[in-house]
Amino acid sequence: MLKFHLNKKLFWVIALLIIVANFFLTLYVYDHTQKAIEVRAFARGESLKEYLLSMRYVYHQQFLKSGLDINETTVGFLPAHASTRINDKFAQLSKDGITIRNVTDKPRNPKNTADAFELEAIEYFKKTKSDKAQIKKIIQNNQEILHYTSPLIIEKYCISCHGKKEEVLPSILKMYDTAYDYKEGDIRGITSIKIPVKNLEKEALKSFFQTAFFTWSTILLLLIVVYFAINKLTKQEVTQKALLQKEVEEKTADLSEKKEKLEVAYTQQKHLFSILRTVADCNQILITAQSVEELIHKTALSMHDNTTFASVKISLVEGEKLVVKVSAGLDEDLHLFPIEEDVWKSNAHLHIKHDSNKLALACKERIQKYNLNEVYGVPLKKDYHANDSFGVLLICTAQEDGLSKEELDMIDELAGDIGFAINSFNQKEAINQLSYYDTLTYIPNQRLFEGHLAQALVSSDKHLNYGALLFLDFDDFRNINDLTDKNTGDTILQEIAQRLSVMTHQEFFVARHSGDKFLILLENLSSIENEAAILAKNGAQKIQESINVPFMVEEKALYLTCSIGIVLFLDHKESVNKLLNEAEYAMRTAKNEGKNTIRFYNESLQGMTKSRLEMLQRLKEAVVEKHLMLYFQKQFDKERNVIGAEALLRWRCSVLGFVSPAEFIPLSEESGLIKEIGEFVLESATDVLLLWSKEDATKEWRMSVNVSPIQFRGEHFVSNIKALVKRKNIEPSLLRIELTEGVLVANQQEAMQKILELKEFGFSISIDDFGTGYSSLVYLKNLKIDELKIDQSFVFGLEKNNSDATIIKTIIMMGNALGFEVIAEGVESEEQFDILSSLGCNHFQGYLLARPCPLEEL
Repeated sequence: MLKFHLNKKLFWVIALLIIVANFFLTLYVYDHTQKAIEVRAFARGESLKEYLLSMRYVYHQQFLKSGLDINETTVGFLPAHASTRINDKFAQLSKDGITIRNVTDKPRNPKNTADAFELEAIEYFKKTKSDKAQIKKIIQNNQEILHYTSPLIIEKYCISCHGKKEEVLPSILKMYDTAYDYKEGDIRGITSIKIPVKNLEKEALKSFFQTAFFTWSTILLLLIVVYFAINKLTKQEVTQKALLQKEVEEKTADLSEKKEKLEVAYTQQKHLFSILRTVADCNQILITAQSVEELIHKTALSMHDNTTFASVKISLVEGEKLVVKVSAGLDEDLHLFPIEEDVWKSNAHLHIKHDSNKLALACKERIQKYNLNEVYGVPLKKDYHANDSFGVLLICTAQEDGLSKEELDMIDELAGDIGFAINSFNQKEAINQLSYYDTLTYIPNQRLFEGHLAQALVSSDKHLNYGALLFLDFDDFRNINDLTDKNTGDTILQEIAQRLSVMTHQEFFVARHSGDKFLILLENLSSIENEAAILAKNGAQKIQESINVPFMVEEKALYLTCSIGIVLFLDHKESVNKLLNEAEYAMRTAKNEGKNTIRFYNESLQGMTKSRLEMLQRLKEAVVEKHLMLYFQKQFDKERNVIGAEALLRWRCSVLGFVSPAEFIPLSEESGLIKEIGEFVLESATDVLLLWSKEDATKEWRMSVNVSPIQFRGEHFVSNIKALVKRKNIEPSLLRIELTEGVLVANQQEAMQKILELKEFGFSISIDDFGTGYSSLVYLKNLKIDELKIDQSFVFGLEKNNSDATIIKTIIMMGNALGFEVIAEGVESEEQFDILSSLGCNHFQGYLLARPCPLEEL
């Protein structure tokens, strides 16, 4: 029977191979037939071309010898005209639909004008002069055509009609204005022969299908004969082997039964060994882990790698609650189940089958969902005899037979090892807490702070950024203990530590020095000393503001102040002790100068921050008393016509005089005054736009207004500026909002959404100082803006620096390609204006054209 089936399978395999082989052979013959059609068409094209060229040559020679003058009557004797008529007659007489044309891209006779396919062939032969002919299959007028083309080369005898005008026949020159100046060897056009594929394929495919039908019929007939022959020969052996096969099956079944018993025993042994291997791997983790988190995470994953454990959860006690720390397998559920609470509170093992009545509803649903069979919970404790547990190891298995006694014993042993290892880490953590953390406030102590300060010095040297050390001491703190008691003082110190920890971010490091003294480390402030000093002082002021909030003790408000000393550092050349001493000295100076103050160890930095504080105070007064004013600088097009103006903020202080925007704008952004100043600028600028709209000379002028990134990021910026324009009934397109590239850095998606809202309302958007900041092609591609403003730093060195010219040219080309206007600011000379114009810039702003001035002088 087996041999019978094998013979049948072998037959079908061989039959399939024969059929596949004949299929590919048929495809090959079909492809060969198609190629033969093309070769035949090419040969016919060659014959027709040679005949046509021979006829034309003889005709041309006879025409030249005749000496006929060409006019409207005799133009038909020209070889080109005569051959065209012959080709037309040929097309009428051709039963195969073949057409022959001599065509050119510079025709004298309109009938010789090349179509699109023929123009393509002319260009091909002009580029590939070595090819003498080509044939391509094309579709024209919904008909498949083999298109034969061959170049028409200017021969010596052609010069009399197509050479230079002074060389051609007078009658030709008089008759035609085109197709002169050809030289011998030039391509005048092509011989275009179009042969319909339909008739050629009809004969060739008829022969192909006859051959294919005969071949397939013969093969199928032979396969049928062979099949019945094999079937008859093999059936005779089937009956003889049936009895023998029955006897073999009976003996095989007996051997299989014995084999299965051995395999079951081997599988059980192998399974136990895999559990033992998992326990060994977990013990290795317990030895090498560096933290409790690493220990429980890796242990859970290692156990789950064994297919016996469908789910492994480890929960630990935090405070007085059991919290899931890691869950591996199934849906990695971090939810705590009642069974885990029972194991923890009872401090005993819990082994439950899937059909147990002890299971809570949530557990039953989970077991049914994942087809689990058993759940085993083990308490984690510091040793075997401990009365309390500090965690639970919960294991779920989907094994059909559940967990064996040997497996349960191994899990118990592993749980004991895990508990011992966790307890060891807890003891080490307690020792570390005593060594590096303050026992009252639980924040780092001076020892840990000094270690962090040493690392900060190395980092400062590497990145060349200033850091700062703040030494904080509370003023008259001992009065708290005298007025109340020491416990009250300790409570306040704990709240102080909490306030300092909450207000500081990841680059701040807070520690308790001793008593009521605290240390604060600020890293990576700035590479510029003055900026670092300002940031350090701002941080110190925020600390003082936090401390100035009253402390509530027994429903009584206690007010405290503190003195802060600051020292900056840049590299690791300064020692930790020296910096601590300098910061403490600065703190004591602050106390001696009246307390509740901030002092730098460096006197020059102290003076600098003091002068900025004075300027900030006067700026606040200027905002309140409306001493700020707007100047306007006109903007021009290429013909120097005024197209609008930019509103520029100015401040004339009664004490400081004219203050540069480069000084007070950054100060206003640091202090938050920029929002009020920005509202003043928009209000004043729109008032001017309203005035302009009433004058014919200025009603088309646009107003450009700079908007600070801080003002732009305001939650209500878009709605406020919309309301402002609606209230004053101003055309929004005349208000051009200038934004720096920096607005896109913090939250690009939010910024792009706001710009889209402004554009949809009708506002005009400009990117100011383009090329000096973010300059990402990604946001340029996606932003709906109107203008790029080239920063004046590029314009300044335009006459001498080729790099600046290259950058400007790139910006202009990019702006034009994206449909943006481009304006250059800081144009101060005619040479700069001319260069910018030659580079394609169409809008200008600068001292050459107009200086900033008040509205009345505009």
